[in-house]
Amino acid sequence: MKVWGAHGEFCARHQWEVIVATLALLACAASVERHGPGTRPEHCAGWARACPGLEAEYQAADAVIMTFVRCAALLYAYYQISNLQKIASKYLLIVAGVFSTFASFIFTSALAGLFWSELASIKDAPFLFLLVADVARGARMAKAGWSAGEDQGKRVGRALALLGPTATLDTLLAILLVGVGALSGVPRLEHMCTFACLALLVDYVVFVTFYPACLSLVADFASGRKDMGSDSPFSEADLKPNPVVQRVKMIMAAGLLCVHLTSRWPWSSDNGIVEGPSDDLATATHDNVLLHSYVKWFSVSADYIVIATLLCALIIKFVFFEEQRNWVIDMNDMTVKEVMQNDNETNSGRKPLFSVGDDSNSEVSTQTDELIIHEDTEWPVLSPSSSAAKLNAKKRPMAECLEIYRSEGACTSLSDEEVIMLVEQSHIPLHRLESVLGDGLRGVRLRRRVIGTRFQTEDAIKQLPYLNYDYGKVLNACCENVIGYVGIPVGYAGPLVVDGKAYMIPMATTEGALVASTNRGAKAIGSKGVTSVVEDVGMTRAPAVRLPNVVRAHECRQWIDNKENYALIKEAFDSTSRFARLQEVHIGVDGAILYLRFRATTGDAMGMNMVSKGAENALKLLKNYFPDMEVISLSGNYCSDKKAAAINWVKGRGKRVVCETTITAENLKTIFKTDAKTLARCNKIKNLSGSALAGSIGGNNAHAANMVTAIFIATGQDPAQNVTSSNCSTSMEVCGENREDLYVTCTMPCLEVGTIGGGTVLTGQGACLDILGVKGAGAYPAENSARLASLICATVLAGELSLMAALVNSDLVKSHMRHNRSAINMQVAAAPEISTVTLEVPML
Repeated sequence: MKVWGAHGEFCARHQWEVIVATLALLACAASVERHGPGTRPEHCAGWARACPGLEAEYQAADAVIMTFVRCAALLYAYYQISNLQKIASKYLLIVAGVFSTFASFIFTSALAGLFWSELASIKDAPFLFLLVADVARGARMAKAGWSAGEDQGKRVGRALALLGPTATLDTLLAILLVGVGALSGVPRLEHMCTFACLALLVDYVVFVTFYPACLSLVADFASGRKDMGSDSPFSEADLKPNPVVQRVKMIMAAGLLCVHLTSRWPWSSDNGIVEGPSDDLATATHDNVLLHSYVKWFSVSADYIVIATLLCALIIKFVFFEEQRNWVIDMNDMTVKEVMQNDNETNSGRKPLFSVGDDSNSEVSTQTDELIIHEDTEWPVLSPSSSAAKLNAKKRPMAECLEIYRSEGACTSLSDEEVIMLVEQSHIPLHRLESVLGDGLRGVRLRRRVIGTRFQTEDAIKQLPYLNYDYGKVLNACCENVIGYVGIPVGYAGPLVVDGKAYMIPMATTEGALVASTNRGAKAIGSKGVTSVVEDVGMTRAPAVRLPNVVRAHECRQWIDNKENYALIKEAFDSTSRFARLQEVHIGVDGAILYLRFRATTGDAMGMNMVSKGAENALKLLKNYFPDMEVISLSGNYCSDKKAAAINWVKGRGKRVVCETTITAENLKTIFKTDAKTLARCNKIKNLSGSALAGSIGGNNAHAANMVTAIFIATGQDPAQNVTSSNCSTSMEVCGENREDLYVTCTMPCLEVGTIGGGTVLTGQGACLDILGVKGAGAYPAENSARLASLICATVLAGELSLMAALVNSDLVKSHMRHNRSAINMQVAAAPEISTVTLEVPML
């Protein structure tokens, strides 16, 4: 192994010399005159006897065997490509797999040109090379060569020291095994096997010389690539061969060697002298050979049709129908790993290899005996008799696992049990599982196991779904310590016409009758629709600062009110973002404490973080002029965020929206079963007088928070901001020539919404925004967020109308009995004498 290590280190340290020397030898081999003048070209390559010319028709047995070999080569290549990603990443697949295979094939073809001048002799070479090439070997060496630790030369040398002896034995065994085909008596098979033996030998030479040099060179060029560091290195245990397997290979090699020694060899007198081709072939011109070769290349026969059909089928299957399984067995380390299931499979009705639902506790059908999933558990359990179970059962000691974790900086090479052991011993923080593992789904799965065991809540956690979710969008953006997700039903209300365009409004809620009620309001509004006006007031943040005394506080306030000084503050504030633009600094005073309410527009983002960053930078500037100023808190509740506050009701926050519509007397009568005077009187007594008597701030409405929160959850807004965003003043007046129509307005001065950032990045929430046509940033700042605000206000107006009509008709209780009571719970709780009550939902 030391010799192999020294050889690999030499090739890695002398990259250019090895590469240039190899390419020079390749050029020499391609340019050598294959046959001297007057000699007859060779048209055959066999170990024991002369083959007939490849131009001649070969027998049916020859065609059948060659078709079988070609199909086997394609299937084996498909198997390697499908499973290579378990060993290495896509980048390593390209570098190690495609590059090494292509380079070896080119070198073999050039070397074969020294012995065979017939161009058609290489026609079957790609199939043989696919059958004998070991792509995984190059991928393992590439991964080991890019591991962390010593310098590049030592890493490549150590990898070759571990893989070199195994590669040598494998090559020898493969040559002896493939060489048996050269004794078969089938001309075409003899020719292919001879070429395959040469390919194996050249591939081995490329692997131990040219490939290490190129690997070291590429690694040096890409040393700063981020995706290189994402691949976890192989340990030496992963690269060391199994001694039992090596012993079996040695015995097989000795047996095959005996077979070859007892077979006929070219120098044996019993076999005769290898005869050359006929005189007709010898006198054929080179042009005729080329012409005939091209004809042979493009000729169509039955075996070619079989190969082409198989190749097309494999390509179509790999591209369009390759299954994405929930549970797979990594054949590299024989551990069970979990991957995301493709939604298309579920939609198309095709079963994955392991059909695991969202914790449905149903029996799982498998296609292998290696994996058994019991009915009462969500985690796979390996069969005790399987080899994978025996390997997984060997949990490494804590010290070894900790060393691997510290050296890698990740846990990708550790089993689930080993990772849990490190978590329980506080070596890995439970909240960092996703980043440490580099796999969001695996991190959530292991956290569920730890939490379930630690708090004895396994059965409860199993009821919480966690599969089929993109946790990559959640990490560092939406939630921490994730153990799953909660599904909330999303309904739609509409069509609701707003500013001349019809919309279907998605609403996520668990309150029955809410969507139906809003839908009834949209129906009453009808085609006349809602007209909206939106003002981008801007998001606010109000730090609390303390000055030594009231005099200094007054001086600071006057300094900020100066236009020139305000320009300095605005410049500092605006420099922190491309979209944040300071509009105002409103100052509240409480003794020597100042509350600086920064208000700024933030484009299509809701903008809380954006404004906080700008305010912090503005405070740094202010501190230069008032060094005795003390920043008490970045938020002094004068903003005010997620709390009922009069300042937001008066001065506004986020978007200020006003919507209006007129409901005809006919719609009031046919849909709401009431009239304009009744609704206007109820609105005055309930929404205005009643709210005032209760001392409500911004509560001059019936239930604006219902619609606001439902749309907030559906579109990825911050649900807690419904406290401020639900501030709404609903007004109803009679109008029209006969004073029988109803004029309705809704004013919402502090609607805090955004179409980028936060929960809007999640797949479901993004889909709801897309339904409304406001996903992402608009053509100009705040275009999409303003449109979303107007749609929310219009939906609130529809919901207000419907609820007010239900109240005046005493329909509220009846509608909730129909829509807001679970039939399952009713059947459990109902007495026998009332079990026949129906809960049908009427069409509205």
